[in-house]
Amino acid sequence: MKKTIAALLFWQVFACHAQTIDTANQLAASYFKETELATRNQHIWNEKLYGRMLFVEPYSRVAYANMPDSAGILKPDGDIYKGILPNDVLIANTSVYWEGKLWSFILWPLPTDRDERVNMMVHESFHRIQEKIGFPQNDRIVDHLSTMYGRIYFLLELQALKAALSKPVKQRGPDLTNALIFREKRRELFPNTFKNERLLEMNEGVAEYTGVILGRPKDSIRQHLYHVIDTAGNRKSFIRLAAYMTGPVYGYLLYEKDPQWTLKADSNSDFPVLISKYYHVNWPNLPTKAALAALEKKYNGDVIIQSEKLKEDKRLQVVKRYTVLFTQKPTLTISLIKVRVNFNPSTLFDMGEYGTLYPTAVVKDVWGELIVSANGMLMKDWKIVTLPISEGLSINNNVITDKGWKIILKDNCKIVKVDSLHYKLSSQ
Repeated sequence: MKKTIAALLFWQVFACHAQTIDTANQLAASYFKETELATRNQHIWNEKLYGRMLFVEPYSRVAYANMPDSAGILKPDGDIYKGILPNDVLIANTSVYWEGKLWSFILWPLPTDRDERVNMMVHESFHRIQEKIGFPQNDRIVDHLSTMYGRIYFLLELQALKAALSKPVKQRGPDLTNALIFREKRRELFPNTFKNERLLEMNEGVAEYTGVILGRPKDSIRQHLYHVIDTAGNRKSFIRLAAYMTGPVYGYLLYEKDPQWTLKADSNSDFPVLISKYYHVNWPNLPTKAALAALEKKYNGDVIIQSEKLKEDKRLQVVKRYTVLFTQKPTLTISLIKVRVNFNPSTLFDMGEYGTLYPTAVVKDVWGELIVSANGMLMKDWKIVTLPISEGLSINNNVITDKGWKIILKDNCKIVKVDSLHYKLSSQ
């Protein structure tokens, strides 16, 4: 009897395990079909969007693909291909060259919400084809959108765009003009970094527009954009996420004037210029201080400004804490050579002249791999990474660990002490 019960338990466990595996395979196959269906017969790009796509579980590195790879790592498994990715392949939601082919990589599991999921898959599909259609990757950080006035005039621009979107096409001119005024105010305040807004919009913004316009039901897009705008103020960071908001909003406004506006655009395009052209909106001059204040009130400015002032106090406290950590405490600096970085764009924090703080990240380079799980790393111009060092620093052969991070070095690298506060990674 005991043997019978044990056998039944074994088969129950085996059946559950098999069902879990089969379910994952079936889900992956259904997601590939969703993407293919969403992008079939699309007319916004002169290139097929659906192509090599790979879902990857980041811890086990188990991968589900819609096509085989040239190295034979992915084996046929029902309607899909399945395998375990090598450790040297960086995993992130992006396009990745692997085995000589460009793939859309997406972290597994995917969102359970159908619209969010297909939006994401189409977004990443765009990144795979963007070079071919005139949008070479140009990833930027928009540092000034971490400042109080950068955030205020960004949120005011979104509110003006929402007002325009809520009106009939022929009545949108005044609100679109006001949106451009708020953008021009940012240009005046931040002339040195303002150009990064356009560059990021022509990369992530256009990708997100593609995901929204093809990945979501047409009758739900407007409400989705309203939600994006209404919840923007809750975002902790805009410095890389801003284009995910402005891209689909500006893109949809243009879509309602010409559904094929994308076929006439490229990486040199600019949303305000396109809006001016398609909506016959004259380029605005900045109004007087009093007139600008009146415009701010029209778009919920009092609430936005009050909220952002409270956030600014907290931001400055964080800046002070990290400034002490990275300038007055022991640190390790690593020069970047051929870097690949996996990070969460919604958590990045601008540290001004010191660079950008990445609370968590995975960095791979010729010297090895860095895994940051807490306390953050500081990256400057994608050239140097700085890590905080504590008394708990441990070096065990080629593995270096400290509070919140770990480095796995290749054989020709080591840590060298420069002075009492500064260490650096050096090739032997």
